[in-house]
Amino acid sequence: MYRIIFISGATASGKSEFVHALIDKYFPNASILSVDSMQVYKMLCIGTAKPKEEIKNKYNYNIIDCIDPKLNFTVNDYLDICASVIPKMSNPIFAVGGTGFYSSALKYGLFKESDDNGIVRKKLYDDYEQHGHSYMVDILKNIDIDSYNTIDTQNIRRVIRAIEVYYKTGKKFSEMKNERQPIMPIKYLDYAIDKDRNILYDDINARVINMFENGLLEEVRSIIDYGVNIKNTSMQGIGYKECYEYLVNKTISYDRLIYNVQINTRHFAKRQLTWFRREKPNWTNVNDNSAIENMVMEVKAFCNIMN
Repeated sequence: MYRIIFISGATASGKSEFVHALIDKYFPNASILSVDSMQVYKMLCIGTAKPKEEIKNKYNYNIIDCIDPKLNFTVNDYLDICASVIPKMSNPIFAVGGTGFYSSALKYGLFKESDDNGIVRKKLYDDYEQHGHSYMVDILKNIDIDSYNTIDTQNIRRVIRAIEVYYKTGKKFSEMKNERQPIMPIKYLDYAIDKDRNILYDDINARVINMFENGLLEEVRSIIDYGVNIKNTSMQGIGYKECYEYLVNKTISYDRLIYNVQINTRHFAKRQLTWFRREKPNWTNVNDNSAIENMVMEVKAFCNIMN
């Protein structure tokens, strides 16, 4: 039975810094399992706030900076790698990141379905190309209102996936969740970073500006030159798709580009918080020393760590 401590939260909430501090002070032998669907990609560094090489090595990061950006990495790929790396990780294992779909898949697993060689999915993507994003979201709303209300409807891959499941199985994606099986036996503690919404949004705005000052546009340009295009999953991350629009289609100004990344990131953070509230984690204020001490004692007891 593998024991994992999930540390979730919105982008820019300070998850990584918080876990680094915990490891420095209390858990020197710990390792980190990244739960981030964009940090897996090589070359995507600035826009994903990926830790630098020395930080990755110091805190024993896993499943980060390991996938070619031309490849379309999926949650199934993520679980396959988890099954191979988790048994080799040192304890305690902190699963850190903001991709709720990945953390949920690791906790509960995925349901099984028949393989149709991608026929339904291809048809849905053809419909998307022909009719647009709103058309697909309306289909989801009509067939599965629960999924419409809970998944990130700005993420067309998630929308199409939910529709695909319904068309292939005749069951709603939201109902199929009850048939999931985890990939490996785990027990877990579940925490999420609690941060004042106004402070979070201010931090997001500042982070976006910092990313552009540190060369986000140049990073995206190099990824495009490498051969990645807007259809690749790696280019769907917030910051990357907007920069692609700016560099390739040239339909917005630089100031508008920054504004779009800021507002899209804030909206994304709001959706992340909605997701994690459904998971009912222990919300943790990183400035509350008493709460942190209680959390440390819980983690030590959970992992059988003796002082």
